[in-house]
This record gives sequence, C-alpha cells and structure tokens, in this order.
Amino acid sequence: MLYLNSVANVASTKTSKKYAICYEKIPAMQNIPELAPSKELLARWESKEIDWKAFRKQFTGELKAESREQKSRLKELMGYSLANDVTLHSPESNGEQTYRAVLEEVINEIWQREGRTDRALNLAGEPVEAPHLPVTDREQMKQIASECESFSSMHSDTSPKTCQRCKHLDQHVFMCPTTDQVVVDYKWATPVRIGV
Repeated sequence: MLYLNSVANVASTKTSKKYAICYEKIPAMQNIPELAPSKELLARWESKEIDWKAFRKQFTGELKAESREQKSRLKELMGYSLANDVTLHSPESNGEQTYRAVLEEVINEIWQREGRTDRALNLAGEPVEAPHLPVTDREQMKQIASECESFSSMHSDTSPKTCQRCKHLDQHVFMCPTTDQVVVDYKWATPVRIGV
C-alpha cells in the first residue's frame, strides 16, 4: 500500500520503506525529488505568487509528464507499492492544500484509469477534533461494521474493523476491494461526520 504523510509524523510511520519527497535531505530517508514540485513552482507557491488552483494544475501537469517518461520514478514506486507498504513524506504541515495531496490525486487517478482498486492514502490530512466519542456512537458503529456485507480487511488481525462509510478514521488504513472504500483499524478515536 502507498501512504503519504508529513515529515513531522515520521515517528508514527509503521512502514519500513520511507522516502522523502522533497529536495532537502531528511535524516534516515532516501529522497525522491522527482515526486516534488519543481523548485520554481514550489517557490512561486510558497511566496503566494500563485494561488492553490494554479499550483495544483501546474504540479499535476509536472507529475503526469514525469509518469510518461520511460524511467518514471512515479510509475516505479506505484508498482513497487502494490506488493510493499511504502510511505512518502513531505516537509509540509498537515492539511489539504499540500503537494502531497496533489500527488495522492494523481496516483489514484492513474490507478483508476488502469482499472485498479489500489489507492494511495494521505495520512496527514486536516486534523479532526472531537473531545470524545460517546458510547452510543461506538455501539452504533460496531453494529454497522458487524452487519456490513462488503466488509473486508487486508490483514489477518482479528480485532474489530470498520470503514470510512462508518465515518471513522485511523492511522492504520486498508482498502476494501469490494466497495473500493477505506477500511481501518477499529480503535475508537474520532469519527468524521460527513453530511447527514
């Protein structure tokens, strides 16, 4: 599986293969600068010379051009991650407007176009805040997970599980091949309330 995260979260990364997607050297990680925006584009974004929409469009173009090269690092890494857990770390803080998020979109778009159900997952999105999860919510989520016909995890752990359809997020993420939904370890942390 292919994960993305911030450098700040490197200590919590469970995968043995960790790479830095940036130009500066990060201790104990090999760099893959080909998966970072060009230095010129990054400078324009960081200086606020261009907005998020323009940055996202230009970086998407750079990544797609790189993926068409004969020795594409992106394609090589995507293929490798089908059999190995890999985490790509960028020095950006947690959030949605990061080049890490654009990379996730491009990877998932390529896999979807190829008819694959594999997905990259950005573990450093916006933090979810909630003081606690009420017992009634935990019980309801447990019930939904136990009755889900499509539920499947991709590991042999016997602990209870649930998925994003149940509005639960966690760092240990797996994909349900039947529904193409994310399946996560069932550690009752903070639910994500999406819509009504």
